[in-house]
Amino acid sequence: MNIKKFFVPALAILIFAALPLAAQQPFFIPSQVTAVMDAGLAQKQARADIPMSYLNTLYLPAQQGQVYPVFLFQLKNADLGFAAATDNPALLKAEHLVFTRVYRLGAGAAPAIVKERNARLSLEEAQATFQPEALNYYSIAGDIFPAGDYLLVLALATPDYARIATAYVDFTLPDLTQLKDKLVTTPVFSVIDLQMLPTAETKMIVHKNSFVYNTLLLSPKVVNEFKASENLDLFYFIMGGTADPATNALDLQITYKFKKEGQEVNKLTPQAVTSQIISQPIDFTFTEITRDAKGKETERQQKLLEPGEYVLEIEMLDKVSKAKGLQEFKFKIVQ
Repeated sequence: MNIKKFFVPALAILIFAALPLAAQQPFFIPSQVTAVMDAGLAQKQARADIPMSYLNTLYLPAQQGQVYPVFLFQLKNADLGFAAATDNPALLKAEHLVFTRVYRLGAGAAPAIVKERNARLSLEEAQATFQPEALNYYSIAGDIFPAGDYLLVLALATPDYARIATAYVDFTLPDLTQLKDKLVTTPVFSVIDLQMLPTAETKMIVHKNSFVYNTLLLSPKVVNEFKASENLDLFYFIMGGTADPATNALDLQITYKFKKEGQEVNKLTPQAVTSQIISQPIDFTFTEITRDAKGKETERQQKLLEPGEYVLEIEMLDKVSKAKGLQEFKFKIVQ
C-alpha cells in the first residue's frame, strides 16, 4: 500500500488533536433492552435471540493519556432477517439497533456505568450475490477511557425489540503513560485496507469489516491465516519511547524474527524508525543459504514459508533510553 507512507506522518499530527467522535452525543437505551442487559449482568449470561459472537477488543492511544478501545463482534447474514426492499426487490435490507453500556470495575466497589451508546445497523445486500452463510465482523468505537478494568455489555436488537441478543465482555485498558524502562505495543494486527477519511465522524456508527480511528478507516484481518504468496501488513503503536533531545524525534530499532515450533526460520534486517506509529508490510519470502563444511556459501535460494503455525517476534530497542521490548504476533500459513 504505497499511500501508507502518507498515513504515518499524517496520523502523527492528527492522532492527539481530535476529540473522540462520540463524546458529545446523547444516549438512550430503551427499557426493553436495559431489562435484558440487567437480567444477565450478575452472571454475565449472554442472550442469543440473534446469534452473535464477540471477537476481540483492540485499543489504540488517545489524547490526555487515555485509551481508545475498539469492540469487534461477528454476525452471519442468515441470522439478520434480510428481506427484499418493497421499492426494489433486487435489494435485500436488514435493520437492527446496537447498544453499548460500559461499566468501570474496581476492587471492593460495585460496577459503575461510565458510558452508554446507541447506533443503528442498516445493511444492504444485492439479491443476486447474497450469501446467507457469509460471516462479517462489525465494530463499535469512538469513546476514550482512562486506564483500568471494564465490563462491556453489548446488545443487538430488532427495531421492534422482539429479538434481543447480549454479550458481556471484560476488558482492560493499560496505562500507556507510566511505562518505565520498557517498550510495549498496542495490539498488533494485519490490515487488509487503509483509507484516510476527509473528516472525522461526528456520530456513533457501526462499521462493517472495518473500524475508524480519528480520520483513518482500517480494515483489520480478524483471522490470522495467510497464503505464503500473500503478506502481513502490520499496524500497531510502540509505547514507552523517549524522544531524542537533539531532534525531538524517536530513535527506535525494530527486528522481526519468524519462528516455527520454537525454531527461528527467518530474521529480517533491523529497521530504524522515528515514529511510534508502525505501518509495516512484511512478505513471507526469505533467503535460504547453503554452506559447505568450511562455511563457504554454496547456494542461495528464495523460498516461501511452508504451511504451518508461526510466531513473529517483534524486538524493539529505544536507542535513546536503551529500553527494550518484545511482542509476539501469531499467525498461520495455509495452502
